[in-house]
Order: sequence, then structure tokens, then C-alpha cells
Amino acid sequence: MQNVKRGYKDSVFCDLFSDKENALSLYNALNHTSYTNVEDLEIVTLSEVIYMHQKNDVSILFQNEITLWEHQSTLNFNMPLRGLIYFAHNIDGLLQSRGINLYGKKMVRIPAPSYYVLYNGKEEGPEMQDLKLSDSFLTPREGYEWTAHMININVGHNPKILEKCPPLKGYAALVAYVREYQEQNLSLSEAVDQATQRCIQEGYLKAYLLKKRSEVKLMLLTEFNEEAFVQTIKEEGREEGREQGREQGRYLSLQSLVEKAVMPLAEAMDVLGFSSSERAGYETWVKANKNI
Repeated sequence: MQNVKRGYKDSVFCDLFSDKENALSLYNALNHTSYTNVEDLEIVTLSEVIYMHQKNDVSILFQNEITLWEHQSTLNFNMPLRGLIYFAHNIDGLLQSRGINLYGKKMVRIPAPSYYVLYNGKEEGPEMQDLKLSDSFLTPREGYEWTAHMININVGHNPKILEKCPPLKGYAALVAYVREYQEQNLSLSEAVDQATQRCIQEGYLKAYLLKKRSEVKLMLLTEFNEEAFVQTIKEEGREEGREQGREQGRYLSLQSLVEKAVMPLAEAMDVLGFSSSERAGYETWVKANKNI
């Protein structure tokens, strides 16, 4: 399997919903609204130059809210914690850009947060699920909460949301078709070509795909290669776990993801589902053994 190293977060989802019209369509679908003026919406996704590896896919400022969208192809229960970090960075960037001082007596008013995780991985997932930050607290503590609204956007799930947001429905169809053609033993490149052509013929993302066909292919090749590589590493880790013990197997999986430059250490631990209490131990082990 080809290992494709990519720039962080350059994906079809990010590119598609960094367009204001598509972003407004997604906002309306998720919030059951019917806003039409795209000029009222601002894309405020942080620059990866400033917050490399700690930025979400798309952020918008609209209706006095900062809405954060994160696309995920793996089930990950650390998303509330990641979302809290993303929001803090977004607010910090917004305040700095406007020259707002936090050290005066006057209360600083900020946009309300809203955070969605849009899931379309192969693992069976719920239609919708609210993931709570408090579930990860080592000691129960009331009064402090952050919620990630996880929405399953695979074809056949949440049809009302997909129907109300044609770009999201088209994106879900494109991913589903690539997987379908891969299951027919086409190469990934052929599967992407066939899926793209089928979407164009069926009217899914037609204008977008005709305009950016080569760019979309490169992004999909990268995303699907990474997804397959992560799955391979997880399977290898399970096998290593059976042969050498569970802990050693997980260490080796983590090490492989980082060494092969698929993703940074923190994200690799997220993908492999390490709990907050485990993270420090794994990080210490990998750094000690491979100087990562």
C-alpha cells in the first residue's frame, strides 16, 4: 500500500465547506434553519501555519456563534477534548485579530460555541451521539462541560440532514462510491475516477467536481491511503498484542504511525483510542525508544 504524506487537514471536506454557500447550507441543515444571506457568514478557520496539528477542519462565525465542524473517518471519544482546544484557539485568534484586551474590568463578549463531529467511517456508529467532556474527567466535577455533537453522515443515515444540505449529500455519496468500487477490486485511483464520474452523472457536486477534478482526486487518494494505512497499523497492533502482549502491541502501532509521518503523535494517540490517563505513558515510551 502506498503511503502518502499530506499537509495537515487538506481534505475534500475542508475544501468543500470552506465555501460560504456550502457552509451556510450545512449550518441550516444542522440547525433546522433557513438563512439565505451568505454575506452574514464568515469563514474563520485558523491558519495551520499558526496552529499546526491543533486546528479543526472548518470554523464559521455566524449569528453570534462560532461553529466548529470536524470530519472524522474513525470513531474517537476524545473529540470533546480536542474540540475544546480548537475553540480556545479560535477564540484566541479572533480576540487578537480584533485587538481585544482581556485584562480590563469590562466583560468581553464572545460568540457562543457550537461543535459538530461529522462521522463517515466504516465502523458502525450511532445516528447521533453527544460526547461529553466530563466523561473523561478523572474526578467527577459538575459545572464544567463541553459537548461534541457527533452526526453519522454515511449514506443511509440522517437522511433529513443530507437532503437539506446537497453538498453534504454529495460528499457522502462520493465517499460511498469510492468504497464501493474498491470492494469490486478496483485500484484506489480507478475507484476515485469511477466514483467522481458517477457523481457528475448523477448530479452530486457536479460543478465542484468538474472545476476541481484533479485536485479532488489527489485529496481523495491521500485521504484513502491514510485511512487504509491507519487500519493496517491497527490490525498489526492487534496481532502484535496477541504475540507480545497488549501493551507492547499498542506501543508499536503508535510508533509506526508517527515514524512513517502519517500524523503527529497526539493525533495518532487519538486515532488509536488512547484514554487521557494512558497518553502520558505512551508519549514517554515512544520518545524514549525512538526520540519522536
